[in-house]
Amino acid sequence: MDCSLDSEGPLRKKTKKSCDTPPEDQEEEIIMKIKEHVEKLREKSREVRDKIELAKGNGMVATNKIETWLARADTILSDAMAVCESKQTGLNWDTRIAAAQLSQLRECLSDQPSDVAQPPSVLHIDVHAVLLPSQVLFVEQARQHIIEDAEGMIGIWGPVGVGKTLLLKAINNSFESGNSLIPSSSNRGDPPFDFVIYITALEVCLVQNIQSEIIQRLKMHDRGDSLTTQATRISKFLQDKSFLVLLDGLHCNLNLAAVGLPPLGNQGQLKRKVVITTRSRSLCDQMRVNRAINVPGLKINEALQLFQECIGNDSLYSEPRIGALAKDLVEQLRVLPSELIRIGSAMRRKREPGQWQNILAVAKELMPIKDQEASSLAEGIVITKLKQCLQNLRGRRNDVNHVIELGKREGKVATNQMNNWLASVDTNIFVGMVICESEQNELNWDLSVIAAGLLGRLQECLNGQPSVVTVEALPPSVQEMPCSSIEQQPSRVEIFEEAMEYIKDSSVGVIGIWGLGGAGKTHLLTNINNAFRGDSLFHYVIFVTASKEGSEEKIQGEIGKELKLKFPEGGDVKSRANIILDFLKTRKFLILLDDVWNRIDLEAVGIPYPLGRSKVVLTTRSKTVCGQMDVRKEINIARLPDDEAWQLFQDKVGQGTLSSSPRIEALAKELVEEMKGLPLALITVGRAMYGKSNPKQWESAIHYMKQSCCDGDDQDLHMENDVFRRLKFSYDSLRNETLRQCFLTCSLWPEDKEILLGDLIRCLIGLGLVDECDIHGSYRKAHSLIGELTAACLLDSCDTVYSDDYILNRGTYTFAHQEMPVKGVKMHDVIRDMAIWISCGCSDNKDKWVVRAGVAANLTIRAIPWSRAECISLMYSKIEKLHPVPLFTCSTNLKRLYLKNNRLDERIFGAIQSFTELTYLDLSANRIKQIPEELFALVNLEHLDLSGNMGLREVPIRLRELTKLKFLYLGGTDIERIPKEVISCLTELQVIDLMTTNYTYEIIQELCTLTNLKAVDIIIEGDDRYESLRKAAGIPFRDLIISKLRYTDELCLAVDTLTGDIAGRTLNELHVVFSLTMEQIIVGDELGKPFDALSVLVFRDLFNLTNIVMWEGTSSLQALFPRLTHLYVDSCIKLQHLSWATYLPCLEYLRVDGCMDMKQICMGAGQESSNTFHCLKYLILTKNYKLASLCGSDVTFPCLELLIIKHCRKLKRLPFTMQSLPHKLTKLDIYPWDNLEWEDEGVKSFLERRFCVVDSDSDLDSDSGAYSYLDLVSDSDAYDAWNTKLEWED
Repeated sequence: MDCSLDSEGPLRKKTKKSCDTPPEDQEEEIIMKIKEHVEKLREKSREVRDKIELAKGNGMVATNKIETWLARADTILSDAMAVCESKQTGLNWDTRIAAAQLSQLRECLSDQPSDVAQPPSVLHIDVHAVLLPSQVLFVEQARQHIIEDAEGMIGIWGPVGVGKTLLLKAINNSFESGNSLIPSSSNRGDPPFDFVIYITALEVCLVQNIQSEIIQRLKMHDRGDSLTTQATRISKFLQDKSFLVLLDGLHCNLNLAAVGLPPLGNQGQLKRKVVITTRSRSLCDQMRVNRAINVPGLKINEALQLFQECIGNDSLYSEPRIGALAKDLVEQLRVLPSELIRIGSAMRRKREPGQWQNILAVAKELMPIKDQEASSLAEGIVITKLKQCLQNLRGRRNDVNHVIELGKREGKVATNQMNNWLASVDTNIFVGMVICESEQNELNWDLSVIAAGLLGRLQECLNGQPSVVTVEALPPSVQEMPCSSIEQQPSRVEIFEEAMEYIKDSSVGVIGIWGLGGAGKTHLLTNINNAFRGDSLFHYVIFVTASKEGSEEKIQGEIGKELKLKFPEGGDVKSRANIILDFLKTRKFLILLDDVWNRIDLEAVGIPYPLGRSKVVLTTRSKTVCGQMDVRKEINIARLPDDEAWQLFQDKVGQGTLSSSPRIEALAKELVEEMKGLPLALITVGRAMYGKSNPKQWESAIHYMKQSCCDGDDQDLHMENDVFRRLKFSYDSLRNETLRQCFLTCSLWPEDKEILLGDLIRCLIGLGLVDECDIHGSYRKAHSLIGELTAACLLDSCDTVYSDDYILNRGTYTFAHQEMPVKGVKMHDVIRDMAIWISCGCSDNKDKWVVRAGVAANLTIRAIPWSRAECISLMYSKIEKLHPVPLFTCSTNLKRLYLKNNRLDERIFGAIQSFTELTYLDLSANRIKQIPEELFALVNLEHLDLSGNMGLREVPIRLRELTKLKFLYLGGTDIERIPKEVISCLTELQVIDLMTTNYTYEIIQELCTLTNLKAVDIIIEGDDRYESLRKAAGIPFRDLIISKLRYTDELCLAVDTLTGDIAGRTLNELHVVFSLTMEQIIVGDELGKPFDALSVLVFRDLFNLTNIVMWEGTSSLQALFPRLTHLYVDSCIKLQHLSWATYLPCLEYLRVDGCMDMKQICMGAGQESSNTFHCLKYLILTKNYKLASLCGSDVTFPCLELLIIKHCRKLKRLPFTMQSLPHKLTKLDIYPWDNLEWEDEGVKSFLERRFCVVDSDSDLDSDSGAYSYLDLVSDSDAYDAWNTKLEWED
């Protein structure tokens, strides 16, 4: 009968007939056979279950196969009875199903496994002690190696009493299902081994004994077979099984193959492992273990806790000294938990410190021999021999000390070997006396064992006396150097401790301490040298001063002198290196290399590499040198905090001087402030002011320090010789003149003024110090130069300043150009003074550079030496007027004039018109309203900065006469037009900033004619000008604002559509602002050309924008925006999400403000959503009233540092879980905080610790003078003003 059965079960209703219905008698025959086989299967199942119960009485368990068979039999019996019932009722009867059921019954009867029971996989072993945390960790790690290692043999070794047996039992029990001893081992699923076999090895470990243990454990019949036969039986039983054999207390090598264990390791799906415990590391090697694990001692806090539990608080605190003695005793015993328990119990209620001292002395010496073999001699005999040996050793010691005393009178010293021998003799004699005088054995130690072990050591001392007693004196391993303490300077103590920690870290080879000259690096290194006096960590500590002229040959000479090595006359660097190498390669050494200026090849010097446990610590002024010297841990030594600086100054000037007049202490504090915590300056000036009790002297010193040091008399401060000339080495060591000039230029800014990188780079470019073929190359080069100066400790980096005003102001045409992210640098006051001193020819030409920046009311204009200066800086000085400079005092040398951020008007041009040699003029951020004729007398100008003069409205046509101009900045002004043929005449122009309004198409055409042009900043307003922009393919736009597009409902954000190929390579910043009609922005086009340099993208006040999408053919935004770091979206009230932003590979800053319809930042980024924002550091969200979610919980923020969310009241949850916490987050400001809901309190707790109110909160709620839609919807006057500002055509 050819019938098919439905695959989903025997009782499923048939849906289609595929064969004829059989005769009635045939159906009855099937039913009878089913009932017959049901009875047979039931009987068989009962027999199997009876056998299992019987086996359980013998310690066996059912096999996995038989349990599976029984479950299958129960199912088949149930289904068969259901078939019989359907025949009786006539419901759902199907002969095909009945026939199939009969077939299953027959198969089940014939498939019964032969093995019914087997030994249990794991036998539980009682562990009466509770594992300590370190022991739990050890078991976990050992268990992991057992399961994961591919090899088969693991050795666990350590001394008697360390707890190896306890740990091995815990490992055994960890493989039980539901084990609670090791919490993390429970609920692991199926065990990895069929059998875990625990065996205790006897001291004489025979193959036969191990075989018997295995046969008994596996419930195999012991037939008294030969070793070979038993090995074959064991091997055959285990050959198709995974097993773990735990062999405890192995004393000798054991042939596991002879035992019968199959080859170990991972064999396909089978895991075959053996773990042994032993006292001997060498036995692990003999057994060829693949991984040897040493059992560590308890952590000190665990040992103390265990000991305290054994001894009780009554004894521990009965006398003040006992606590300290107990702690020392625990330190000696903490490697042996069993000894802690036994001795702790023995010392209970011992309240005499003398008892504790004796026990401690014995423990210190006897614990190392506790593990040795017991002597076969009787205790009394051993003690007698011990006393005789002690007497002989005392006499030998006295004789040696007499020889050493005579040798000292001849300038000799005892050899290290002899000193060690004497120390060993003293110790052993003391311990021997304690043993011999003991009246009772309170610790229950076997004195025969202890005395026998010590007797052997005493005999070794007698036989091992060195033959040479004294030798010529060598220099000490550490030569102590005169140096003041750093204890009164907590900041230096912290650095000292950090350095010492690195020195003692075996994984660290070369350590670099770098910082500003005069910051105290040598002082710190000297303290490190002296700290090793009397320390045995290193054989030799060698202090070497490299200095600026340092070379391999000089370093070799210094090391040879320290170590008293003899170099052959006329030997070269290589021969000397061999001598040093031969000496140091077998010794641990610490080389302290002070004042390194350039890379020194330590291997060429002869220092062994790799260093291993030896160390090199160097000091340098340059972080770059740390890299050249392969430093692995670097420490920056900064200036002293104010309180420590004041303390150091007091120490040098003397309390008598400070108290000599009521005013002097206040003046002294003011003077200290001027030195900004630089130790060299504090010490120099403090010594110079010692004994000066006249307040006028102090006022004079303060006046000198406040001015640039070229402007006054150094009088008695000694700044030039003692400070500046020493710091000047850093300047001289800069690799080229360009770097030196960049450094000097930084001194033109006011004291303590943060120099924004954008301002500094623009200055360096304007001076021609950086001149690459394209503008981005120039910016990259400038960043590199500034980085080198920072690494040389001549500039200090300032924290990143995220000025939201910058982006906002760019959108409203107020010029504030900076590189993003906005960063800055500072100059230390003393370094700045040194730079000005160098600029003035080291005081030989004091009027060459005149820097009065930031002096404000203290500025005396008439005192400026106009006739002699080459560079003058009066930045940030609140100057309102400069008197005209008389013609006879006119400078023919003045090339650079910095008048930025003053209150000057157009009269300034009359005052400076005679400076015809000027090439660089910065008049930015003043009050100039027009450009008079006097400017055009300055025909040599190359750099002219008029930006930020908000009242300036027009440009004279005569501007075209300044034909040497290369850099022209007009941004942030109110200039309404530029006459024709002005721009085109400035043929040398490289950079022009036109960030103001109302430029015509003719201006764009003129820009196209400039062949030297590298960068243009411009605002394009209106659709017509936007169309003209698209035709200006040859202009290298750098910063571009597109505004007031009235007829453009769809903007294509693509290189060719916007600006063309050149701008695609130069465009750094793009703003699209102010539009009521733009509905969609399409990112990319069919060509897919990338915006190679674009780093800032802003969409603002696009009130009808509903969507920003990728062009359908664009494969990836990663290729389109490879360097975009900043995205700012403001007042795009209909925009609902920014999902496309998740694909920006370098996005660091994302701010979304006033997007009222936005419900979610990312709507789901699909497969790439996980870890999407891998570079995002700053996320700011404000006034997005419908925002309910940031993104899915699968999106992570691994680099997030700042998170600000304000006025987003529908936001209830953040996308963080305990697995995706932003661990780099340092600042969090969310309002209202109480509005949030939490699925995990752990996430809330993590974020609360980082919650703070960000200082820029006022900026976040401000739009810096610009009208946003949020203001317009509630304020009709604001709307009218805004509408008027847009100046729509109709």
